[in-house]
Amino acid sequence: MQKLVSFLVLALVPVMQACDLFGPVDALSPVTSEVLVLQVIATGANVSGHIADPAAGNSRQEKKSGQIVDYGFVYGTKIDPVIENDKTQRVGVDIPESSRIFDAWISGLSVNTTYYIRVYARNEGGGIAYGPSVSIVTGNYVLPLLTTNQITGITANAAVVNFTIVNTGTVPILAYGVCYSNENQLPTPYNSKLQVDGAVRTGSFKLNLDKLSDGTTYFVRPYVITGGGISYGRVVTFTAGQPAILKDTTFVMNYSNTYDLETGEIQMRNGMEDLYWYPYGQPAGIYPKNGAKYAVLPDGTDFNKLRYSDLLSQNYSGNFVDGSYTAKTNKLKNGTVVAYITNVGHYGKMRINSKGTDRTDTDVYSGNMEVSVVTYNND
Repeated sequence: MQKLVSFLVLALVPVMQACDLFGPVDALSPVTSEVLVLQVIATGANVSGHIADPAAGNSRQEKKSGQIVDYGFVYGTKIDPVIENDKTQRVGVDIPESSRIFDAWISGLSVNTTYYIRVYARNEGGGIAYGPSVSIVTGNYVLPLLTTNQITGITANAAVVNFTIVNTGTVPILAYGVCYSNENQLPTPYNSKLQVDGAVRTGSFKLNLDKLSDGTTYFVRPYVITGGGISYGRVVTFTAGQPAILKDTTFVMNYSNTYDLETGEIQMRNGMEDLYWYPYGQPAGIYPKNGAKYAVLPDGTDFNKLRYSDLLSQNYSGNFVDGSYTAKTNKLKNGTVVAYITNVGHYGKMRINSKGTDRTDTDVYSGNMEVSVVTYNND
Protein backbone atom coordinates (compact mmCIF):
# COMPACT_ATOMS: atom_id res chain seq x y z
CA MET A 1 0.00 0.00 0.00
CA GLN A 2 2.85 2.37 0.91
CA LYS A 3 4.45 1.72 -2.50
CA LEU A 4 1.12 2.61 -4.22
CA VAL A 5 0.85 5.95 -2.35
CA SER A 6 4.47 6.81 -3.17
CA PHE A 7 3.81 5.99 -6.80
CA LEU A 8 0.72 8.24 -6.94
CA VAL A 9 2.59 11.17 -5.35
CA LEU A 10 5.49 10.82 -7.75
CA ALA A 11 3.06 10.60 -10.65
CA LEU A 12 1.31 13.81 -9.62
CA VAL A 13 4.50 15.88 -9.31
CA PRO A 14 5.09 16.44 -13.04
CA VAL A 15 1.38 17.11 -13.56
CA MET A 16 1.35 19.78 -10.86
CA GLN A 17 4.54 21.28 -12.21
CA ALA A 18 3.11 21.37 -15.72
CA CYS A 19 -0.13 23.03 -14.53
CA ASP A 20 1.62 25.24 -11.96
CA LEU A 21 -1.59 25.22 -9.95
CA PHE A 22 -0.19 27.33 -7.16
CA GLY A 23 1.73 29.81 -9.29
CA PRO A 24 0.39 33.14 -10.55
CA VAL A 25 -1.87 33.19 -13.56
CA ASP A 26 -0.61 34.99 -16.62
CA ALA A 27 -1.02 38.71 -17.03
CA LEU A 28 -3.88 40.23 -18.97
CA SER A 29 -2.67 40.62 -22.52
CA PRO A 30 -2.70 43.16 -23.91
CA VAL A 31 -3.79 45.79 -21.39
CA THR A 32 -1.28 48.59 -21.39
CA SER A 33 -0.16 51.31 -23.75
CA GLU A 34 2.95 53.28 -24.43
CA VAL A 35 3.63 56.07 -21.95
CA LEU A 36 2.80 59.59 -23.09
CA VAL A 37 5.24 62.14 -21.64
CA LEU A 38 3.38 65.30 -20.67
CA GLN A 39 6.20 67.31 -19.11
CA VAL A 40 9.82 66.87 -18.00
CA ILE A 41 11.74 69.08 -15.59
CA ALA A 42 15.14 68.80 -13.89
CA THR A 43 14.03 66.35 -11.19
CA GLY A 44 10.68 64.94 -12.32
CA ALA A 45 8.23 64.11 -15.07
CA ASN A 46 4.47 64.15 -15.62
CA VAL A 47 3.41 61.08 -17.61
CA SER A 48 0.16 59.56 -18.86
CA GLY A 49 -0.80 55.94 -19.51
CA HIS A 50 -3.71 53.93 -20.89
CA ILE A 51 -5.26 50.58 -19.97
CA ALA A 52 -7.46 49.75 -22.92
CA ASP A 53 -9.17 46.53 -21.82
CA PRO A 54 -9.01 45.79 -18.07
CA ALA A 55 -11.43 42.85 -18.35
CA ALA A 56 -9.58 40.99 -21.09
CA GLY A 57 -9.33 37.22 -20.69
CA ASN A 58 -6.08 35.32 -20.80
CA SER A 59 -5.64 33.42 -24.06
CA ARG A 60 -3.84 30.58 -22.25
CA GLN A 61 -6.38 30.18 -19.46
CA GLU A 62 -10.00 29.11 -19.59
CA LYS A 63 -10.79 31.59 -16.85
CA LYS A 64 -10.03 35.28 -16.62
CA SER A 65 -7.00 36.40 -14.66
CA GLY A 66 -9.19 38.44 -12.34
CA GLN A 67 -9.49 42.14 -11.64
CA ILE A 68 -6.54 44.51 -11.89
CA VAL A 69 -5.49 45.26 -8.31
CA ASP A 70 -2.42 47.42 -8.87
CA TYR A 71 -1.39 49.64 -11.78
CA GLY A 72 0.78 52.64 -12.55
CA PHE A 73 4.26 53.36 -13.90
CA VAL A 74 7.60 51.60 -13.39
CA TYR A 75 10.81 53.48 -14.16
CA GLY A 76 14.58 53.21 -13.97
CA THR A 77 17.81 53.91 -15.80
CA LYS A 78 17.83 50.60 -17.69
CA ILE A 79 15.70 49.72 -20.71
CA ASP A 80 12.43 47.88 -19.91
CA PRO A 81 12.29 48.41 -16.13
CA VAL A 82 10.39 45.86 -13.99
CA ILE A 83 8.73 46.32 -10.63
CA GLU A 84 11.00 43.77 -8.90
CA ASN A 85 14.19 45.74 -9.63
CA ASP A 86 13.10 49.32 -10.29
CA LYS A 87 10.94 52.06 -8.81
CA THR A 88 7.20 52.34 -9.26
CA GLN A 89 4.66 55.14 -9.13
CA ARG A 90 1.36 53.48 -8.22
CA VAL A 91 -1.72 55.19 -9.60
CA GLY A 92 -4.52 52.92 -8.41
CA VAL A 93 -5.39 49.66 -6.68
CA ASP A 94 -8.41 48.70 -8.74
CA ILE A 95 -9.98 49.67 -12.03
CA PRO A 96 -13.46 49.31 -13.51
CA GLU A 97 -14.05 47.13 -16.54
CA SER A 98 -13.68 50.00 -18.98
CA SER A 99 -10.87 51.84 -20.72
CA ARG A 100 -8.87 54.06 -18.38
CA ILE A 101 -6.49 56.95 -19.15
CA PHE A 102 -4.49 58.12 -16.14
CA ASP A 103 -1.48 60.26 -15.33
CA ALA A 104 0.98 60.74 -12.48
CA TRP A 105 3.88 62.92 -11.44
CA ILE A 106 7.18 61.07 -10.95
CA SER A 107 9.51 63.02 -8.68
CA GLY A 108 12.96 62.56 -7.16
CA LEU A 109 14.77 62.01 -10.46
CA SER A 110 18.41 62.94 -11.04
CA VAL A 111 19.27 65.90 -13.24
CA ASN A 112 20.53 65.30 -16.80
CA THR A 113 19.81 61.58 -16.59
CA THR A 114 18.12 59.23 -19.08
CA TYR A 115 15.19 57.29 -17.61
CA TYR A 116 12.97 54.59 -19.09
CA ILE A 117 9.30 54.50 -18.11
CA ARG A 118 6.49 52.09 -18.90
CA VAL A 119 2.98 51.24 -17.72
CA TYR A 120 2.41 48.17 -15.58
CA ALA A 121 -0.74 46.38 -14.39
CA ARG A 122 -0.99 43.50 -11.91
CA ASN A 123 -4.07 41.29 -11.59
CA GLU A 124 -5.57 39.16 -8.81
CA GLY A 125 -3.75 36.09 -10.03
CA GLY A 126 -0.39 37.81 -9.60
CA GLY A 127 0.29 38.22 -13.29
CA ILE A 128 1.95 41.45 -14.45
CA ALA A 129 1.66 43.12 -17.83
CA TYR A 130 3.94 45.87 -19.11
CA GLY A 131 3.61 48.41 -21.88
CA PRO A 132 6.48 49.46 -24.13
CA SER A 133 9.18 51.69 -22.65
CA VAL A 134 9.77 55.34 -23.50
CA SER A 135 12.84 57.33 -22.55
CA ILE A 136 13.19 60.83 -21.14
CA VAL A 137 16.15 63.01 -20.26
CA THR A 138 15.67 65.21 -17.23
CA GLY A 139 16.53 68.86 -17.61
CA ASN A 140 15.11 72.37 -17.62
CA TYR A 141 12.91 72.75 -20.70
CA VAL A 142 10.77 75.49 -22.19
CA LEU A 143 7.85 73.83 -23.95
CA PRO A 144 6.21 75.31 -27.08
CA LEU A 145 3.39 77.83 -26.66
CA LEU A 146 0.18 77.27 -28.66
CA THR A 147 -3.07 79.16 -29.05
CA THR A 148 -6.35 77.82 -30.42
CA ASN A 149 -7.96 80.41 -32.65
CA GLN A 150 -11.34 79.17 -33.87
CA ILE A 151 -13.24 76.45 -35.69
CA THR A 152 -14.43 77.42 -39.16
CA GLY A 153 -15.99 75.77 -42.20
CA ILE A 154 -18.22 73.53 -40.07
CA THR A 155 -20.41 71.18 -42.10
CA ALA A 156 -22.31 68.02 -41.22
CA ASN A 157 -19.14 65.91 -41.55
CA ALA A 158 -16.15 68.27 -41.47
CA ALA A 159 -14.58 71.32 -39.83
CA VAL A 160 -11.40 73.42 -40.02
CA VAL A 161 -9.28 73.92 -36.90
CA ASN A 162 -7.25 77.13 -36.84
CA PHE A 163 -4.35 77.37 -34.39
CA THR A 164 -1.05 79.20 -33.90
CA ILE A 165 2.35 78.08 -32.63
CA VAL A 166 3.61 81.21 -30.87
CA ASN A 167 7.06 79.80 -30.09
CA THR A 168 8.73 76.41 -30.47
CA GLY A 169 10.42 76.25 -27.05
CA THR A 170 13.88 74.86 -26.34
CA VAL A 171 13.37 71.11 -26.70
CA PRO A 172 13.25 68.99 -29.90
CA ILE A 173 9.75 68.66 -31.37
CA LEU A 174 8.69 65.16 -32.39
CA ALA A 175 5.22 65.75 -33.81
CA TYR A 176 2.41 68.30 -33.82
CA GLY A 177 -1.16 68.69 -34.97
CA VAL A 178 -4.64 68.62 -33.43
CA CYS A 179 -6.36 65.96 -31.33
CA TYR A 180 -10.11 65.63 -30.87
CA SER A 181 -12.78 63.48 -29.25
CA ASN A 182 -16.54 63.33 -28.88
CA GLU A 183 -16.17 61.88 -25.36
CA ASN A 184 -12.99 63.15 -23.72
CA GLN A 185 -13.37 66.85 -22.88
CA LEU A 186 -9.57 67.13 -22.61
CA PRO A 187 -8.53 65.25 -25.77
CA THR A 188 -5.00 63.86 -26.11
CA PRO A 189 -3.13 62.16 -28.96
CA TYR A 190 -4.52 58.90 -27.50
CA ASN A 191 -7.83 60.00 -29.02
CA SER A 192 -8.27 60.84 -32.71
CA LYS A 193 -5.56 63.11 -34.06
CA LEU A 194 -4.48 64.81 -37.26
CA GLN A 195 -0.77 65.42 -37.63
CA VAL A 196 1.01 68.15 -39.59
CA ASP A 197 3.73 67.07 -42.00
CA GLY A 198 7.03 68.88 -42.27
CA ALA A 199 9.31 70.75 -39.88
CA VAL A 200 7.71 72.73 -37.08
CA ARG A 201 7.69 76.51 -37.27
CA THR A 202 6.00 79.40 -35.61
CA GLY A 203 2.91 80.76 -37.31
CA SER A 204 -0.71 79.91 -38.05
CA PHE A 205 -1.99 76.52 -39.21
CA LYS A 206 -5.24 75.08 -40.54
CA LEU A 207 -6.17 71.42 -40.35
CA ASN A 208 -9.25 69.88 -41.92
CA LEU A 209 -11.14 67.36 -39.80
CA ASP A 210 -13.32 64.99 -41.81
CA LYS A 211 -15.49 61.90 -41.28
CA LEU A 212 -17.33 63.64 -38.46
CA SER A 213 -20.85 62.62 -37.40
CA ASP A 214 -23.60 65.14 -38.04
CA GLY A 215 -25.05 66.52 -34.79
CA THR A 216 -22.18 65.20 -32.65
CA THR A 217 -20.34 67.55 -30.30
CA TYR A 218 -16.53 67.43 -30.45
CA PHE A 219 -13.73 68.69 -28.21
CA VAL A 220 -10.56 69.71 -30.03
CA ARG A 221 -7.19 71.31 -29.25
CA PRO A 222 -3.77 71.58 -30.92
CA TYR A 223 -0.78 69.72 -29.50
CA VAL A 224 2.99 69.58 -29.86
CA ILE A 225 4.85 66.46 -28.71
CA THR A 226 8.43 67.18 -27.65
CA GLY A 227 11.27 65.35 -25.95
CA GLY A 228 10.29 67.22 -22.80
CA GLY A 229 6.55 66.60 -22.86
CA ILE A 230 3.38 67.72 -24.63
CA SER A 231 2.09 71.28 -25.00
CA TYR A 232 -1.59 71.94 -25.68
CA GLY A 233 -3.67 74.86 -26.82
CA ARG A 234 -7.09 75.75 -25.41
CA VAL A 235 -9.91 73.22 -25.87
CA VAL A 236 -12.63 74.40 -28.29
CA THR A 237 -16.04 72.75 -28.55
CA PHE A 238 -18.17 72.57 -31.68
CA THR A 239 -21.03 70.48 -33.04
CA ALA A 240 -20.84 69.02 -36.55
CA GLY A 241 -23.58 70.47 -38.72
CA GLN A 242 -23.85 73.77 -36.88
CA PRO A 243 -21.63 76.85 -36.54
CA ALA A 244 -19.31 77.41 -33.63
CA ILE A 245 -20.91 78.98 -30.57
CA LEU A 246 -20.21 82.67 -30.20
CA LYS A 247 -21.75 82.98 -26.72
CA ASP A 248 -23.18 80.42 -24.30
CA THR A 249 -24.15 81.94 -20.97
CA THR A 250 -26.80 82.42 -18.31
CA PHE A 251 -27.44 85.89 -16.90
CA VAL A 252 -30.07 88.09 -15.31
CA MET A 253 -31.85 90.79 -17.28
CA ASN A 254 -32.46 93.63 -14.88
CA TYR A 255 -35.72 95.46 -15.37
CA SER A 256 -35.80 98.44 -17.73
CA ASN A 257 -32.42 97.76 -19.38
CA THR A 258 -31.18 96.97 -22.88
CA TYR A 259 -29.09 93.89 -23.72
CA ASP A 260 -26.73 92.69 -26.42
CA LEU A 261 -27.14 88.99 -27.15
CA GLU A 262 -23.72 88.89 -28.84
CA THR A 263 -22.09 89.25 -25.44
CA GLY A 264 -24.78 88.43 -22.87
CA GLU A 265 -23.30 91.12 -20.70
CA ILE A 266 -25.47 93.24 -18.48
CA GLN A 267 -24.63 96.55 -20.07
CA MET A 268 -25.75 98.88 -22.82
CA ARG A 269 -23.75 99.17 -26.04
CA ASN A 270 -25.12 102.05 -28.00
CA GLY A 271 -26.35 100.87 -31.38
CA MET A 272 -25.66 97.17 -30.66
CA GLU A 273 -28.53 96.38 -28.29
CA ASP A 274 -30.82 93.52 -29.31
CA LEU A 275 -33.66 94.04 -26.88
CA TYR A 276 -35.15 96.19 -24.19
CA TRP A 277 -36.68 94.24 -21.27
CA TYR A 278 -39.52 96.03 -19.48
CA PRO A 279 -41.45 94.03 -16.86
CA TYR A 280 -44.13 96.36 -15.50
CA GLY A 281 -46.22 99.48 -16.07
CA GLN A 282 -46.29 99.75 -19.83
CA PRO A 283 -46.90 96.39 -21.57
CA ALA A 284 -44.39 93.95 -20.06
CA GLY A 285 -42.15 92.04 -22.45
CA ILE A 286 -39.28 92.22 -24.91
CA TYR A 287 -38.95 95.22 -27.18
CA PRO A 288 -36.65 94.37 -30.15
CA LYS A 289 -33.82 96.84 -30.82
CA ASN A 290 -31.79 97.74 -33.90
CA GLY A 291 -33.50 95.26 -36.22
CA ALA A 292 -33.21 92.15 -34.02
CA LYS A 293 -36.02 89.61 -34.52
CA TYR A 294 -37.66 86.98 -32.31
CA ALA A 295 -39.85 83.87 -32.54
CA VAL A 296 -41.55 82.31 -29.51
CA LEU A 297 -41.39 78.53 -29.88
CA PRO A 298 -44.17 76.09 -28.84
CA ASP A 299 -44.55 75.01 -25.22
CA GLY A 300 -42.42 72.00 -24.40
CA THR A 301 -39.58 72.89 -26.79
CA ASP A 302 -36.36 71.37 -25.42
CA PHE A 303 -33.78 74.16 -25.25
CA ASN A 304 -30.82 71.76 -25.15
CA LYS A 305 -31.96 69.68 -28.12
CA LEU A 306 -32.83 72.69 -30.28
CA ARG A 307 -30.20 72.71 -33.04
CA TYR A 308 -28.89 75.53 -35.17
CA SER A 309 -30.62 74.10 -38.24
CA ASP A 310 -33.94 74.30 -36.36
CA LEU A 311 -33.48 78.05 -35.92
CA LEU A 312 -33.24 78.78 -39.65
CA SER A 313 -36.87 78.01 -40.44
CA GLN A 314 -38.65 79.91 -37.65
CA ASN A 315 -41.17 82.70 -38.28
CA TYR A 316 -39.19 85.68 -37.00
CA SER A 317 -40.69 89.08 -36.31
CA GLY A 318 -39.40 92.43 -35.16
CA ASN A 319 -42.57 93.02 -33.17
CA PHE A 320 -42.95 93.32 -29.40
CA VAL A 321 -42.98 89.97 -27.50
CA ASP A 322 -45.67 90.00 -24.83
CA GLY A 323 -44.29 89.11 -21.40
CA SER A 324 -47.14 90.26 -19.19
CA TYR A 325 -47.88 88.35 -16.00
CA THR A 326 -51.42 87.33 -16.89
CA ALA A 327 -51.87 83.68 -17.82
CA LYS A 328 -53.63 84.38 -21.13
CA THR A 329 -51.21 86.78 -22.77
CA ASN A 330 -47.82 85.95 -21.23
CA LYS A 331 -45.57 84.54 -23.97
CA LEU A 332 -42.49 84.63 -21.72
CA LYS A 333 -43.52 82.39 -18.84
CA ASN A 334 -40.82 80.31 -17.17
CA GLY A 335 -39.48 77.56 -19.44
CA THR A 336 -40.37 79.34 -22.68
CA VAL A 337 -37.81 79.04 -25.50
CA VAL A 338 -37.34 81.99 -27.85
CA ALA A 339 -35.36 81.88 -31.10
CA TYR A 340 -33.72 85.10 -32.25
CA ILE A 341 -31.67 86.83 -34.91
CA THR A 342 -29.37 89.49 -33.50
CA ASN A 343 -28.94 92.96 -34.95
CA VAL A 344 -25.86 91.74 -36.88
CA GLY A 345 -27.55 88.59 -38.22
CA HIS A 346 -26.39 85.89 -35.81
CA TYR A 347 -28.92 83.19 -34.94
CA GLY A 348 -29.49 82.11 -31.36
CA LYS A 349 -31.84 80.64 -28.78
CA MET A 350 -32.94 81.87 -25.37
CA ARG A 351 -34.70 80.10 -22.50
CA ILE A 352 -36.65 81.97 -19.81
CA ASN A 353 -35.38 80.30 -16.63
CA SER A 354 -37.18 82.37 -14.02
CA LYS A 355 -39.06 85.65 -13.87
CA GLY A 356 -40.32 87.67 -10.91
CA THR A 357 -43.73 89.26 -10.48
CA ASP A 358 -44.66 92.93 -10.89
CA ARG A 359 -42.47 95.35 -9.06
CA THR A 360 -43.55 96.05 -5.47
CA ASP A 361 -42.49 98.50 -2.80
CA THR A 362 -40.79 95.72 -0.80
CA ASP A 363 -39.19 93.79 -3.67
CA VAL A 364 -37.70 96.19 -6.18
CA TYR A 365 -35.87 93.33 -7.98
CA SER A 366 -38.91 91.21 -8.72
CA GLY A 367 -38.99 92.49 -12.31
CA ASN A 368 -35.67 90.77 -13.15
CA MET A 369 -35.63 87.82 -15.55
CA GLU A 370 -32.96 85.09 -15.67
CA VAL A 371 -32.27 83.70 -19.13
CA SER A 372 -29.89 81.27 -20.82
CA VAL A 373 -28.70 82.20 -24.31
CA VAL A 374 -26.69 80.49 -27.04
CA THR A 375 -25.63 82.68 -29.96
CA TYR A 376 -24.01 81.05 -33.01
CA ASN A 377 -21.19 82.50 -35.09
CA ASN A 378 -22.80 81.91 -38.48
CA ASP A 379 -20.71 84.47 -40.39
